[in-house]
Amino acid sequence: MTAQIPLDLKLAPDYSAASFLHSQSSAAVRAALSQTDMWANHALAITGAKGCGKTHLGHIWASDMDALCLSGADDLEPDGAWRGRYIWIDDAALAKEFTLFTVINLAITGEIKGLLLTDRAAPRTWPVQLPDLGSRLRNIQTAKIEEADDELLIAIMGKMFKDKGLKVKDDLISFLLTNTERSAGALRALIDDLDREAAARKTGMTRAFAAKYLQGKLL
Repeated sequence: MTAQIPLDLKLAPDYSAASFLHSQSSAAVRAALSQTDMWANHALAITGAKGCGKTHLGHIWASDMDALCLSGADDLEPDGAWRGRYIWIDDAALAKEFTLFTVINLAITGEIKGLLLTDRAAPRTWPVQLPDLGSRLRNIQTAKIEEADDELLIAIMGKMFKDKGLKVKDDLISFLLTNTERSAGALRALIDDLDREAAARKTGMTRAFAAKYLQGKLL
């Protein structure tokens, strides 16, 4: 069968509160997010592995607080319009040091209502050069999303397929959980690859297809 290049027609991920998969692994983070007015120096950092739900929780918090949503991957510069707002910075370790230093200071002084930072690593480990920024990052309140258990990984995979508009059987999800790396990030990358291959070959997303893909037997 001749493979065809699929159109990139990805559905937007569902970041609604109703679609978040609650589990014990995120309990401490959810509790911290529900108590924004009690954050030390009006700031909180959420950490955890890729795909664990940091961004999803960030969207939920931002929606609840009418927060300004920013990305550290963008070329962020301090902005006077930030004052008086709640601010969320995803991939915060990528932000410019001066920008991070400024926004954390705005949180400490109460010039912004609250600052949420999300990233894989804890702020104290971010490789920064500004000594004063390093000191602030070492002291920022932090909550971590722990590793997901099997029940949660199964639910996460189901949501990943649903976000792509795909309805799959339980045997496919069980097969992937048993035969691949057991992390949300690795499973997301694999499901993305499977989706592209299935679309290119105009075939269904089945256990048999996934097995052939993992064994390198697709023709």
